[in-house]
Amino acid sequence: MAKSDTSVKGIFEPMKSIGTIFTANTALSSQAQHFWQAQDRMLTEAEKFSSAWMKRRHEATQSALRASQEIASNGASDPAAAMKVIADWQAHSMERLANDAKDYMEMMSRCTNVAATNEAEAMEETAGAAKKSPKPTKSEPV
Repeated sequence: MAKSDTSVKGIFEPMKSIGTIFTANTALSSQAQHFWQAQDRMLTEAEKFSSAWMKRRHEATQSALRASQEIASNGASDPAAAMKVIADWQAHSMERLANDAKDYMEMMSRCTNVAATNEAEAMEETAGAAKKSPKPTKSEPV
């Protein structure tokens, strides 16, 4: 029966081989770095969008609460005033929806720009690394 290496050192031997593959491949390193930088920037953009969206949802909730309170207290005695409260609430809701759409399009535009810019930079770095790498030599089959 073959003896297995149960020492801690033996556990990490396969990882050394994998590490060698990754460090030897500069193209992979550059591509991975740019990929994760783009991901980080896109997440920042999504976070900004989400924060503004949530703020608008809170405004919408507060606006609806005020409108319903006003209608409940004055609507029965003045139906025209109640209709005006509803119309105002709807107008502000449409403004919030328009801002949602505008912010979303701006976020997507910035994220697309990040992806394209990072990809172009990664390709330039990869091409530069390929030019600097040693040329493969012919080997004779054994």
